Amino acid sequence: MGYDDIFKRRMEAKGNSLYDRRMMLKSRSFKNWFDNTLGRELVTIDGVEQYAVFQDQNMNNNKDLSDDKYVMVENESNLKVGSLVVWRKQNWLVFTEEFKTIPTHKQAKIKESNGFIKWLIDGEISGDGQGHPAYIQNQTLYTLGVSTSGNHSWIVNAKMTMYLPKNKETLSIPVGQRVVIGGMVFQVMFKDAVSREGLINYLLEEDFVNHDVDNIELGVANYYGSVNNDEEKTVSNDVSVSIIGDEKAKIGSTLNYRVEIIRDEKPSSEGLVEWTIADTEESVNVIEQTGDFIKIRVINNFQKVGSTVTIIGKTSDGIVASKTIRIISPY
Repeated sequence: MGYDDIFKRRMEAKGNSLYDRRMMLKSRSFKNWFDNTLGRELVTIDGVEQYAVFQDQNMNNNKDLSDDKYVMVENESNLKVGSLVVWRKQNWLVFTEEFKTIPTHKQAKIKESNGFIKWLIDGEISGDGQGHPAYIQNQTLYTLGVSTSGNHSWIVNAKMTMYLPKNKETLSIPVGQRVVIGGMVFQVMFKDAVSREGLINYLLEEDFVNHDVDNIELGVANYYGSVNNDEEKTVSNDVSVSIIGDEKAKIGSTLNYRVEIIRDEKPSSEGLVEWTIADTEESVNVIEQTGDFIKIRVINNFQKVGSTVTIIGKTSDGIVASKTIRIISPY
């Protein structure tokens, strides 16, 4: 081996360019920190055993609604949005993976699963009888909180946002599916499998428990059969409902969204009976809302950049429309 070959190998080991050499130095620095930090623990990620480092997240950022964490792993890890992390015998779902400007490692935000969702698939309980780990958050505070029943009566109507890992079984959950959460029954009124890759977002609406068909102790709705709801509403195919507004929102900005309803190919003057904000990161506040529009303000916090918010509207006859918004930097 000649001198030129030896020199070339040494340069490749150190990096062929200034960027490569600095990147290798940065990667070695991270590796040294990762191997020796006190926050490093052995976990499983989607069934694969590996080491990860956990850091606390400031709970003021999400109004103390959940004890979220940051997780850091090596680049070779299989971690991704929607991954299930088992840490200290608890299930955590990966919600947001950060796009690292210096890609020495992977870093993501995780939320602790606070429930298992079960439903029947061909007569068998999903998830091999165990159900699927979910992250569930009460959304009643972010909605008008009422729904019409008949022409004049109004009833309190709780909402939940539910996230499940995206897989063949969870993709099969249809709108209208009933599930048990905390001894109560909720019905899927909206499903979004696109906005957050790896996770499916469901908006749930409170339903009545029917002990003739629901097995509350087992946690499975419609366990003994289907609900025969004589008051089920018929939705016309000649109705189009859209929420109009920006799909990107800068932190600190204020935005207006309006509803557009077309019936029988003609604009309708009616409004919505409900607005709901599916916002697990607590990125926006509702400033004003009527049946025709909703005004929101994005929190002026750079940690909200990359978050996803979904605005959902519902008409009096149960038609649902949505608009997904991504929070971006002001620069």
